[in-house]
Amino acid sequence: MKPAHSTPYHLTLADFTIPFVSFGVLLGVALMAPETQMDPGMYRTIYTIWVTAVLVTPALCAFALPGDSDRIRNTWLLFWTFSFIAYLVHAGYAVFSVYHGSLQEFLTGQGTFAAINNVIFTLWWALDVGLAWFYHADRRWLRIERVAGHIYIGLTFIASTVFLKHGFINVIGIILTASVVICLCMRFDAKRSIQAKGSAVNAR
Repeated sequence: MKPAHSTPYHLTLADFTIPFVSFGVLLGVALMAPETQMDPGMYRTIYTIWVTAVLVTPALCAFALPGDSDRIRNTWLLFWTFSFIAYLVHAGYAVFSVYHGSLQEFLTGQGTFAAINNVIFTLWWALDVGLAWFYHADRRWLRIERVAGHIYIGLTFIASTVFLKHGFINVIGIILTASVVICLCMRFDAKRSIQAKGSAVNAR
């Protein structure tokens, strides 16, 4: 899809249903399941990042796919938004339950580099979601911001879910990575096909 678009999104109930139901069910389970654990705040922090990784996968895939249909754009926008909301829930539990709202505990637990990266990650994602909803213009700076943001956020998810964390999240990370790679291959293949057709036409 194009990284920026000059027309507003035309969302239908059908477009909205699957992302919203997925978000509601997964987040609800992530928040309720830890009730049986000794430290529910910690497990809510863990489970909500699982939910975030699951929901961001279709968003990254829609962004990587070729084409610019309303369905692709709407799928990207809604999953990009709902995965960010799930991430904010995760961040809230991490800051106030795991680190008890203490900046010192946050820096000690994360490390300075990881803490700075998390702040940049959160602010950039929030900025892009806000721009997607409220700024409809095909500007060069917005195309650069959106592509760079998706590369940065996508690689951060891949690194954390596949390499930095261990457990069931590795399964989610592998599925996320494989899905995005497949979609990128489809995009490059479509681009090659268009170029080949153009070369054939010019050769006539």
